[in-house]
Amino acid sequence: MSIATPAITNFTAGEISPRLEGRIDLSKYFNGCRVLENFHIHPHGGITRRSGFRFVAEAMHSDNPVLLIPFEYDATCTYVLEFGENAEGQGRMRVFTGHGVVLSDGVGYVRDIPYVSAEFSRIRYAQSANEMILVHPDHPPRRLTRVDHDDWTLEDMAFIGRPEAWTEGNYPSVVGFFQQRLVLAATPDRPGTVWMSRVGEIEDFRLKTREAPVDGWRDLEIVDSNADDRRDGKDGDTFVLLAGSGFESRDGIKGQHPDGTTRYYRYKGAGNFSAPTANLTLTFSDEPEGNQIESIWTDGDELNEEFWECLEIGDRTEAPAGEEPLDDDAIEVTLAGRQANAIEFVVARTSLWIGTAGGEWTLSGGNGPITPESVQANQEGTCGASSARPESVGFATLYIQRAGKKIREMSYRFESDAYVSKDLTILSEHITGQGLTAMAYVQEPDSIVYAVRSDGVLVALTYVPDQEVAAWSRIITDGVVEHATAVYNDDARRDELWAVVRRTVNGTERRCIEFLEGDFDGDIVNGFYVDSGLSYSGEPTASVTGLDHLAGRTVSVLADGAIQPDRLVGPDGSLNLDRPASVVHAGLPYVSKVQPMRIESGSARGTAQTKKKRITKVAARFFNTLGGRIGPDEAHLEPVYFRSPSTPMGRSAGAFTGDKIVNFPKGWNRDGVLTIVQEQPLPLSVLLIVPHLVVNE
Repeated sequence: MSIATPAITNFTAGEISPRLEGRIDLSKYFNGCRVLENFHIHPHGGITRRSGFRFVAEAMHSDNPVLLIPFEYDATCTYVLEFGENAEGQGRMRVFTGHGVVLSDGVGYVRDIPYVSAEFSRIRYAQSANEMILVHPDHPPRRLTRVDHDDWTLEDMAFIGRPEAWTEGNYPSVVGFFQQRLVLAATPDRPGTVWMSRVGEIEDFRLKTREAPVDGWRDLEIVDSNADDRRDGKDGDTFVLLAGSGFESRDGIKGQHPDGTTRYYRYKGAGNFSAPTANLTLTFSDEPEGNQIESIWTDGDELNEEFWECLEIGDRTEAPAGEEPLDDDAIEVTLAGRQANAIEFVVARTSLWIGTAGGEWTLSGGNGPITPESVQANQEGTCGASSARPESVGFATLYIQRAGKKIREMSYRFESDAYVSKDLTILSEHITGQGLTAMAYVQEPDSIVYAVRSDGVLVALTYVPDQEVAAWSRIITDGVVEHATAVYNDDARRDELWAVVRRTVNGTERRCIEFLEGDFDGDIVNGFYVDSGLSYSGEPTASVTGLDHLAGRTVSVLADGAIQPDRLVGPDGSLNLDRPASVVHAGLPYVSKVQPMRIESGSARGTAQTKKKRITKVAARFFNTLGGRIGPDEAHLEPVYFRSPSTPMGRSAGAFTGDKIVNFPKGWNRDGVLTIVQEQPLPLSVLLIVPHLVVNE
């Protein structure tokens, strides 16, 4: 027999794949875990039990999905916008700030929006100061403006242009069948009539046209017309279209045909509009971007090449006509890919980083700014991106790969002089489940990227590339996480994760808007380790109220830093305590657990793997911890004792920092695993684990 005391000094590999159970030759094996649930991994190595989700409000309309959008005017003035849909099918927007609903005349401020829940996943946004541009494939671009806390306007963007004839030249007027997406804009202050001229034979196609001057959109269908035929948006009304085939055009349409040729279609202002013999689908772009590039309109239908369209530096809405392009004119670029993939994201860095479903691109101005004369587009990879919004972290951009199973890090590598998309899930391919749907980045206090899985589980990636830390854990709550976003809280000096969580109360599903509380400050009284929870602070009381959203549920209670028995919330949202308390936290319980990889300590004859072994005891180094149990598995756990005989019952023992030793239940096995579990609403941080191991040679 051999005796060993191997030290587990850090957890910076996170929860790694079961397929790596045999890779004891891998350095990250010794820093990894079989299970890491409801813990955050610190970049310097330790793990801390995550705090609870604090309840803010029930969604405006719990029957329909909800979208949360961060709005940050500056570091001291931040909001979270809630988009929902009522029972009548009307989109609604509510505003949160400072962990509460913005009020107007004593009631929550709510305004109508034109988007419904089925469209939320395709909404894209870009913000600058008090304005945010919202775009969606089925809606005209709109500008959301913050006038005051309780005064927000949402207006269609009025595009300005002068449709003038092109210079002399021959432009094909007969084209074959192809599909393409158009960006069309109408301005109510420029009247005119659109005529559809017969070119060969006009087949079925559909336009969505704006009724001027009424703020609304309706369908206009033109079918099998063999003669010139006038089409108005509404009988007796006229309108003007500014059209672009995948780009915002000054004066015409330019399309790429499957046979490789380029086709042009003139627009004569109030005269004839030449249409191709094709099925055309009108849509609106779905990727705005601020910073260096002011607007981006994208095409995403079935062409032989990929397009990003209309990068306009300066005013987003004005594209003056002119034969020679100016540096601040709109830019049209063809991304010469092999597939007809839509653009999924555009990120403005030192160059413009573009992700399509088929690959990754960069677009730059060479050695200068991007202009119509200097633009350069290069394909950097072929991984492909999903439609989820990417996150910029340091010098890298993280995006979800098109199948939803991987998160990739797109960054520039000096040694290869190329942009590389590194797989951040290669050691933890299981962590993404059936796929990821959204991401949110929390920079402070630890750099963590949260991702929402399609099954409602939240996963957390501690990501510090300069320290080679990319470690995963799972965040499990009594409910389904549907969406998440992050916003900065200046008072708390940290970024906050906000989430929409679907919870079941008395057999009814409710969508709750909650945020993840900050790290434990060392005072047990302030420890918040319950989900969908609320707190009371005031004069000592034996009863608390306000838990209506948990009526009929059993909750955990921490009162003045001491655990009280679990309680059933009454129908009126009230809760009775065993003893009066001044500070009370109550909410749904959750379990945190960590199980490192099978212990490998070596032996006199090589490895300890597959040999019978016994852990006699475990020494653990804790930080600001109270409570917890240790054992070989969840069915055989021994408590860690922190309370001294001098501490009165019913009072908190206080947080402990230091070493504790726990004797293991007797028994031999070939696995050599240990588990640490925290089930009580108390903090737990682990810095070091030293198992005392006996190996049978």
